[in-house]
Amino acid sequence: MSKDLLESVSKFFTENKLKEIVAKQLNENIKDIAILSWEFSDASKKGDSYLSTVDRVAIKCKVKNQIKEVKIVVKSLPNNKGRRATYRSTDFFANEITFYVEIAAKFQEFLHLKNQSSLWLIPKCLAYHLDGENDFIALEDVSPQGFGPVARESCLTFEQCRYILEAMARFHGVSFAYKDQNKEDYQNRASKLSETYFSDHLYETWYKRFHCKLVDIAKDALAKEYPGSKGERQFNIYTPGELYKKSAKFCTRTDALTSVINQGDSWAPNFLIKLNSLGKFDVLMLDFQLARCCSPVLDLAFFMYSCTDQALRNEHYDDLLKIYHNELSNSIKALGSEPENIYPWELFLQEVKEQFIHGVSFGIESVTFSLLSTEEVFDLGLIKEDKMDIADVWTVKNIETSEKRRRLADIILHATDKGYL
Repeated sequence: MSKDLLESVSKFFTENKLKEIVAKQLNENIKDIAILSWEFSDASKKGDSYLSTVDRVAIKCKVKNQIKEVKIVVKSLPNNKGRRATYRSTDFFANEITFYVEIAAKFQEFLHLKNQSSLWLIPKCLAYHLDGENDFIALEDVSPQGFGPVARESCLTFEQCRYILEAMARFHGVSFAYKDQNKEDYQNRASKLSETYFSDHLYETWYKRFHCKLVDIAKDALAKEYPGSKGERQFNIYTPGELYKKSAKFCTRTDALTSVINQGDSWAPNFLIKLNSLGKFDVLMLDFQLARCCSPVLDLAFFMYSCTDQALRNEHYDDLLKIYHNELSNSIKALGSEPENIYPWELFLQEVKEQFIHGVSFGIESVTFSLLSTEEVFDLGLIKEDKMDIADVWTVKNIETSEKRRRLADIILHATDKGYL
């Protein structure tokens, strides 16, 4: 229960801040709360978090003479200044806190007024601090409710995909309806988000060497598994950086009529699921450090190519697109807007055709990462106090097994067959 543990998060993560968190979570008066102890534990496994330090904190407290426990997850800036600079952690923290403060809070208010709060599938933000030096964000820990992570190493089943896509569709549907009914306020709030991953500037200053390594790994997988294939020929047409810059164009298209708030990083580790009493999956969405305003198709494309395998796509790809769009339309309608006027099926398919290439340009990173074993996950201890090029920390290499190479190459073949690439 050392106060040093609290200070390791942030000098603003104090015992009094724990009281505020407990008061908010339990809806109690802070004057009625006494903090008795706190206990830290790891909240993510190795390889799931590079941009921040993530801890679980169990807070034991007395509330009106009753002993209670409140569990939270707290994300904070890495203490290692070199790691902060290497991964631009302060940029990502600013964006996520902006999402929670400027957008999530207003969307929740909107849903409450519409009597549709069940559409909100994001853990509660209980506290934060943002100054670029001592940043943290504290969220409710939903693991006591039975929610757990989806393993990043394995592809998802059709049922898991179905429920995750429905959750994603509800999230996008809230944004579409709010934008339709409160356009000026929506635009003002959305403009406060910053693009943290895909822009021409970031390519040149941060991502270039690493992207080139990823492209080479994908080319190696194609050459070994599908030599001479249409997919290999099509992928090799693209010059270094061209795929990334296509994503950058779509990710920074903030003013399009179909641009809404995206999660931005919609791969398996950023969803929590649990099997409910009806035998269905409940889903929560996590991590909004890459949140942006753009077509919802970008979230969908990244998810589809990061979290499904070719067998599932062959059998259910069209079904999954329909499941997503049906749930999106239902959510928009439940909130009082007309989906046919906002995002009809034909327009959705047009954007799928145009922008699903983003799933390839981002997927060659996420799939490569997902194939790493625990032993292969990068050693962040290599980063000392100086900024490094991410290509010197994320030391990816050609994939060794045929099965894993096909997992990566198959997304390129699928995108080629669909005319996306």
